[in-house]
Amino acid sequence: MVFKLSIVVAGPEAVFEALAFRANFEYSIRKVSELGFEGVELSVINPFKFEVKKVKKLLEDYGLKVPALSTGLGYLHYGWDLSSPDRSVRDKAITIVKGHVEVAKELGSKVIIGLLRGGVRKDVRKPYRLKLFTDSLSKCLDYAEGEGVELLLEPLNRYETNLVNKVSEALILLKELSSPNLKLLLDTFHMNIEEADLIASIKDASGKVGHVHVADSNRLAPGLGHIDFRAFLKALSEIGYNGFLSAEIMPLPDPLTAAKQTLSYLRSLS
Repeated sequence: MVFKLSIVVAGPEAVFEALAFRANFEYSIRKVSELGFEGVELSVINPFKFEVKKVKKLLEDYGLKVPALSTGLGYLHYGWDLSSPDRSVRDKAITIVKGHVEVAKELGSKVIIGLLRGGVRKDVRKPYRLKLFTDSLSKCLDYAEGEGVELLLEPLNRYETNLVNKVSEALILLKELSSPNLKLLLDTFHMNIEEADLIASIKDASGKVGHVHVADSNRLAPGLGHIDFRAFLKALSEIGYNGFLSAEIMPLPDPLTAAKQTLSYLRSLS
């Protein structure tokens, strides 16, 4: 039961709270490597303004992989939304995903579809929004398949969006879209809110898991809440998942302490 460990980082302008490191990428990549992580998940606001060649060189210098690119900051900063009733907004979000696919292709990474699907809305009927999202995601997948890049659909909790909250809902969408380039991202923080049984949900997702986010029940580093990570990791191992565990955690009491807690605790369970 040995997994590779990574941690999510973003630039200093990022507004999302669950980021252990919000600094320039050069500092964060160096620090993540020094701490002993095998990978670093990059949270990128605008892929068309991302200095991919420079970052790729830093990653090579420090020996880090990029398991995934997070796209949610695009929604939080600019409102790019794959399920917006405004077609121009949806088209912009699709273009942004395509830009992330290009970056991911360069870095050998995957692209996360999380908050970019849009947050909680009460002004548009949910079935209609889900159709809009499905249509947009299908267009993103067509492009990703052509570039050989995998997309990761992340079920999110009900307080962040009212589209695809549970693993079971995500599996329905995967079946509908039927693409080998679409997998699930399991996130312990969201699952703790939405899933009646985390272990059963993992087993239901067998063969479909492409990436995993770890944070405890309070979104602090693993081991500082009440999630049973030993059982969680055992279940992942039993379904054959051997990819990265990527910490998407709040930087408390400070970034370095949170990162060290993640490493020490998860390695103690291996």
